[in-house]
Amino acid sequence: MRKYGWKGFKDLILRNPVVVDQDPHLDSGDENAERGNWSNKRDYILSMIGYAVGLGNIWRFPYLAYKNGGGAFLIPYFTMLVVTGIPLFFLESAFGQFCSQGPINVWRAVPILQGVGIGMVMVTLIVSIYYNVIIAYSLYYMFASMQFPLPWSSCPNRTDTNCSDTPIVYCNMSGVLMANWTQQNNTCNSSDIITKAVQSPSEYYWDNVALQRSSDLGETGPVVWHLALCLLLSSILVAAALIRGIKSSGK
Repeated sequence: MRKYGWKGFKDLILRNPVVVDQDPHLDSGDENAERGNWSNKRDYILSMIGYAVGLGNIWRFPYLAYKNGGGAFLIPYFTMLVVTGIPLFFLESAFGQFCSQGPINVWRAVPILQGVGIGMVMVTLIVSIYYNVIIAYSLYYMFASMQFPLPWSSCPNRTDTNCSDTPIVYCNMSGVLMANWTQQNNTCNSSDIITKAVQSPSEYYWDNVALQRSSDLGETGPVVWHLALCLLLSSILVAAALIRGIKSSGK
């Protein structure tokens, strides 16, 4: 294994052809001796799908569509998808395929914009960190769902008044809060109805079991080991997918 000092590391990142030897994982028939080529079209298509489709499409998009008008939201969405999204996606893919270079080296074509390539790498680094955390949450819930009944289907602690399967509503009758006025055939004016803020079982499970959320940012609390192990597993899965570059990302 080659040893790199700071200069060697910088040359490696900037893909200086003088110091970069051929990767042992590359095939002898690859046109690009430094970065390699896709094994087949299927690997390329699967890699592009993995790049374009993420948890946000499945997890976040339905919520945003519902919050911003439901079906009406799809009109501006598909308009911007056709006018902006797909052309930019095609431009980025075509540029990368044509140059066969990383983000930093590609922008050497426009020296004044070399900082754009560095910014792209930094943004990718930040996104990969928090996306790994989201994948860790998904893995944890996948393992937790292998129970019956589901641990978030009901309040785990019946004595905790902050968790309830149904809303807790009181009626202010002459200064006395009554919770069961309907059972006594009493009526309550809408102005006298008081709804207590409680967590649903799923919210309670998320805050107190999955996250073990502390009271504020000043209190870090102990390491949540089940999430730490899920984060380690997600990092291993990502590393396994990328360890051989484009030779393994589409597998």
